[in-house]
Amino acid sequence: MTVTVALIDALRARLQAALPNVVCEYFPEDPKNYRLNHPVGALLISYRGSVFEPTQDEFYIAQPRSIRLSITVVLKQLNGRGGAIEMLDQVRSAVIGWKPPHCNKKLFSEREKFLGTIAGLWQYALDVGTETIQVEDVDTEDGPLLHNTSFEEQD
Repeated sequence: MTVTVALIDALRARLQAALPNVVCEYFPEDPKNYRLNHPVGALLISYRGSVFEPTQDEFYIAQPRSIRLSITVVLKQLNGRGGAIEMLDQVRSAVIGWKPPHCNKKLFSEREKFLGTIAGLWQYALDVGTETIQVEDVDTEDGPLLHNTSFEEQD
């Protein structure tokens, strides 16, 4: 499993555990034909991309990587208890400050925006980010095998 897929899966699992009254899914490949099958609503998780900084070493590639994700709230109700506005607050509480696997920074919020209504479903997006280090996958050369070791104590 890759770092990006592991991150998305971990975020999905965290949201589903924290907010069991909605379904947490991957963002649909065909959003125009997405159909909400849950009676309350859904949280749709998508990967928005990454920004890479220059490498920090001359001998191997190790680049800071800023990862961007989006959580789309799709609910039948807008205001009040159980509405999209309350759900946004709950989503933020569940993920902001959480440190995902393979990342060296906690999740932070970037922006939140109203996406509109489609077929009576209220949609908001919460964009979040984190950081990790992208390190090259190095092919090691085969060398002599280590057969014996000895330890000497030095004062």
